[in-house]
Parts: sequence; structure tokens; C-alpha cells
Amino acid sequence: DGMLSGVVSRYVVREFLGLFVLILLSFVGLYLIIDFFDRLDILLRHNATPVLAARYFLFKIPLMITQVTPAAVLAAVLLSLGSLARRNEIIAFRSLGISLGQTAIPLLALAAIISAASLLWDETVVPYCSRKFQYVNVVEIRKRPLRGLLSDREIWYHGKNGFYNIDYVDADRDTVHGLTIYRIDSSFQLQEIIEVPTARWDGKGWQTSPAMERHFSATGQIVMRPIAANEVEIPETLDDFLDVRRQPEELSFSMLRQRITALTRKGIDTSPYLVDLYQKLAVPFASFVLTLIGIPLAGRVRRNPSVAGV
Repeated sequence: DGMLSGVVSRYVVREFLGLFVLILLSFVGLYLIIDFFDRLDILLRHNATPVLAARYFLFKIPLMITQVTPAAVLAAVLLSLGSLARRNEIIAFRSLGISLGQTAIPLLALAAIISAASLLWDETVVPYCSRKFQYVNVVEIRKRPLRGLLSDREIWYHGKNGFYNIDYVDADRDTVHGLTIYRIDSSFQLQEIIEVPTARWDGKGWQTSPAMERHFSATGQIVMRPIAANEVEIPETLDDFLDVRRQPEELSFSMLRQRITALTRKGIDTSPYLVDLYQKLAVPFASFVLTLIGIPLAGRVRRNPSVAGV
């Protein structure tokens, strides 16, 4: 019985893997086609060469694989077990004393392996490649100067009047939190530091909260003075800061968790980041969960399985 069960398990795994690889490649190919036409206008507008376009999409493929793997696993489970049912092989297994549950055990084990591999993939390959395709998009295709992102936890931006350090850019509310401006003179000497708790972009300019300025005199004295609301001049726009912020897919789970901890200590709402943090666990293990759902669904199919079931 053990030898027979092993033969059946290898057969089911081989059936599943053949379909899974084919479906995964098809989904990634479809993703590439849709994304290509979605970005075609930008590529043409900036006269991007075929090599640059190829580099952009090549570095984006790891993220695509992460996003389509759960759906590919579910489709492969339904189609592989459906094919077995259509050929009456599940009935043959049952006649040999092998239930649907025993048939499904190797699929569950394989789904667990895929989920663990996806988690490792997301922690290593995806962040690196995501940073690369963002760089290709902003610097090489859009021809925007690299203003500098010097930290995984904070945003550093080289602006017209000096350097900006930003704790968090809230794109949904057009707001930056924890803005510190380091203004320098022509000889690269620090003149003043301005701390702005929040600044909101209204489409034309910045609406700033009351701020605090530290002015450094030539004699080394530090003079502090408060600045009223909306009195801080910031020549950069919100888009300038958005270009250099790190997207969640560019950070690993541990990096994102450290960033959330740092922002929470400063009293900044981290709800959007929490969603991204839990998603980094949910998406890889969705493959295992969807396998648990797909097996009983496929088991209900007998002689007439169809793609409509997928």
C-alpha cells in the first residue's frame, strides 16, 4: 500500500507541476503584455530605447511572479484534479483504496513548499529587483536626476536649497511628515535647520504647520526662532519627493517592520504600511490556502470539468 501510494503521489505531483509551470508562465506573459501597453505611452514620450524597456520589464518579472503565483497554484490544482476526474483516474484510485484526501496530501505538501519558497523569494529577490526597475523607470527612462535615497528607513532628498530628510510621504493625503530641511550656502556650510512636523501639497504650493528654525551664525552661535504656519518656502513639489520614496515591494518584511516601529514612535499613522506588512505574509501563503479551497472544489467535479470552474 505504501509503494502504491508513493506511485500515485508522484503521478499527481507530476501532473500538477506540469500544469503549474505552464499556467505560471502564461500568467506572467499576460501580465507583461498588459503592463507593456499600459506603459507604452510613457516609453514613447521619453524616447526609451528597446534595451531600457527590456531592462525595466526584466527587473519587474520577480514581482509579477509573486503576484500571480497564488492564482496559478489554484488553477493548477483545479485543472490537474479535474483532468484526473475526467479520465476516471480518481475513481480508479478509490478502487485501490486511495481516497481523495490521500491523493491531495502531496498537493498540500507541494503548496506549502511553494508558499515557503515565495516568502524567501519576496525577502531576497523581489526587493532588489524592485529597486532596480524603479531606478530604471525614474532615472534611465524619465531622465530625472538621481536626488538620492540614502536610507531604507528615511528619505533623503537633495533639493535646490539644501537637503531634505523626510520620515514619511503620504501619497493618498498629499502630505509629508517629519520634514527636516538642512539649508547650506555656496561653500557647503550649514546655515540653518528647519523642522516642519507636517506639510501638505495643495496642487500649487505647500501648506506647512508651525515650524522651528535653528540658524547657525558665522561665530558658531545657534539662534532658534519659531516660524508661523505656511511661512516655510519649499521650492520642490510633491512629485519630487514621491520619486525617491521607497515602495513597500522594495523593502523586505524585516525592513518594513523596522520602518513601522520607527514611524510609530514619532506618532505617525502607519496603517497603510501595516497592510503592506501583513500582505508580505498573506500573499506567499495564499498559495497554500487556495490549495485547501481548490481540492474539495475539484473533488466535486466528476466527468465534465471545465475551465469555467477555474
